[in-house]
Amino acid sequence: MRALTSEPVSCRVPLEPVSKVEVLASGVTYSNVDVGRIAFESPALLGGAAGRMGLSCASCHVNGRGNPDFFIEGVSGAPGTADVTNSLFSKSRGNGAFDPTPIPDLAARDGKQMQVRKGDAFKAKTHGLIVEEFDGQEPPEQMLYDVIAYMDGLALCADPSARQSLTAQKDMETANTAFWIAQGLAPDGRRIMARAARERLERLNERFVAPGQADVRGALLEASRAIGAWMEAPDAAGEAAVVDALKVARALVTREQGRSLYEPEVLRAALGRAGLGSR
Repeated sequence: MRALTSEPVSCRVPLEPVSKVEVLASGVTYSNVDVGRIAFESPALLGGAAGRMGLSCASCHVNGRGNPDFFIEGVSGAPGTADVTNSLFSKSRGNGAFDPTPIPDLAARDGKQMQVRKGDAFKAKTHGLIVEEFDGQEPPEQMLYDVIAYMDGLALCADPSARQSLTAQKDMETANTAFWIAQGLAPDGRRIMARAARERLERLNERFVAPGQADVRGALLEASRAIGAWMEAPDAAGEAAVVDALKVARALVTREQGRSLYEPEVLRAALGRAGLGSR
């Protein structure tokens, strides 16, 4: 239940410079740290088996922190561990041994983590994690810097154990922001942001399964399809179609979120009916 309805709180230190960009057509305001966060949370940044499984950097490092609930058979030992030299994820770093280690909290900057996150050394490490450890495609140069900026600003909270609720509104906002960010990027960056938007819509779709919520799922699917079509051929007509589809989806999500699987009691009841328990 905890992993499905809440996440660690992310606290940050101010970074300079952080460029604020206002997209006048939509009113969306975002920074390079927002771009980095969305890429960090998207499987589109990774490749190979990890990307196909829907894993992202945030699968291990939720909100840039750790993930004590992470477990993949053959990759994890105990929950919260991962074998990062597993051949399933990496053709170049697979070592043929099963050696899972605890997933670190990136905000803690302890243990074997690089504490200095500026300069060529951390850039090379981050690049290697994407293209070697997870067989990802070469990331756009600016987006790599944005991901580094996101990680560099992570800080431990006053209460490191504090958690916050997962919400439909947050996922809807991220999908919308990712789409608008995509519009100002070159094709390789646009692809990552557009895919990130679609992935958020898919996550939302999975949480609206109650009787009478077919219209919500349909609207989310239509918004995802519209983004996919725009991604292949960006033009004004495609943009307008996405804007309209997202508007409809947002309204239906707002109407039905109280009956969605984002709500702990609704999820608990659904798990109970499925015989999966509700811990």
